[in-house]
Amino acid sequence: MNVNEATLLYADEYSRLAETYDRVVVPRFEPIARAVVEVLAPEPGEMVLDVATGTGLLACLLAPRTAPAQLVAIDLADEALRVASYRAGNAGIRNIRFEMMDARNIVYRSALFDAIGSNLGIPNVGYDRTFYEIHRLLKPGGRFVFSEWDAKPTPTRAAYLQALEAHRTETPSKILGELREAVLLNRTAPEAKDLTNPAAVAKRLGNLGFASVEDVVRTFPVRFADAKDLIAFETAWGWDEREVAEMSAEQRAAFENDLAERLGPHSGPRGIDDKWTVHVTVART
Repeated sequence: MNVNEATLLYADEYSRLAETYDRVVVPRFEPIARAVVEVLAPEPGEMVLDVATGTGLLACLLAPRTAPAQLVAIDLADEALRVASYRAGNAGIRNIRFEMMDARNIVYRSALFDAIGSNLGIPNVGYDRTFYEIHRLLKPGGRFVFSEWDAKPTPTRAAYLQALEAHRTETPSKILGELREAVLLNRTAPEAKDLTNPAAVAKRLGNLGFASVEDVVRTFPVRFADAKDLIAFETAWGWDEREVAEMSAEQRAAFENDLAERLGPHSGPRGIDDKWTVHVTVART
């Protein structure tokens, strides 16, 4: 499994569950996207690019603030872009140009954009090329702002991953087997680990010519109704949906019970409470 193969598999899974992702995940990610907008501070008439827009959350928050200029939003998942276009249309937003494009090869001329943003969208592997492209595309004095998870998994995330590992099928289908390889590459490659290390990110950006890099740490409370609600959230990307779908009925029941038990210390009358720690990186040319 190489990086390109893993990237295309991920894009296919995002496409397959784009509507589910938009319904289940995006509302929880909106506070993070708003933090990116706040730090990026777009102004009317600025040329702005949204990298890995997904279903268009960040683009639709940015575009009204950059009007009348047209905002460009790119992603590699075609169905996600379809949902993004629908979101913008429903909101009456007309100044977004959605493009199907790889974040590692952005086909626009150099020094075009005043600002570039991304919300939890920088690829885990191959992002040096993405950073290079972003530096190339920014005007002198331009700014690049993106959010990324903290390296330490939250208690709910850790509980979910442990329970999934304990109960997943030992006889995966061909596509699930390939996805497991892609997930392993994206989660364990040294490059992927560096993406959640602000010092390593700052070094990489500095080596590419960014004049300054700042790490802004934000925390966001999150609540899940119960273990099934957390499973719905975690499986909305696609690959884990296949993991759960290929469990037997007995495995699925054991998985849910095990997860509920692991989540016990974090559960209360109103549900399961946790806190997301996110790094918002601000880099200037």
